[in-house]
Amino acid sequence: MRWNEGAECEGLRQALANRGEVTVNGLTFRFFNQTMKYSTAFCSGYDSDFRTPTVTELQTIATSLTSAAVGGTPLCPMLVWATSMGNPVLAEVFPSTGLVQVVRTPSLRCKAYRICVTTTLPPNGL
Repeated sequence: MRWNEGAECEGLRQALANRGEVTVNGLTFRFFNQTMKYSTAFCSGYDSDFRTPTVTELQTIATSLTSAAVGGTPLCPMLVWATSMGNPVLAEVFPSTGLVQVVRTPSLRCKAYRICVTTTLPPNGL
């Protein structure tokens, strides 16, 4: 929780975490409502098919970071771990607008929210 955010932000994040896996635009993601240091093994520890999203993948799912599948409230802006050219980076995500902005990443020990993604195959498997 950011020092300057209202209590409703925590409730919105928990609602998304409680939704479990969410599929949107060919990606399935899972939001974890806790800040943590970067770990390459975190997402594969959740499920071997999942990984840390790229900045582009975060942009794809950013407006889907909501409290409910239909008519949900966008989450408050937050720092999330992502990758860029295979390297871990911190990204500030603004779910209400879909903006994803890479920010200075001084250390992998910085704490940020984790989202894990996997590519979703169409129903016919093609």
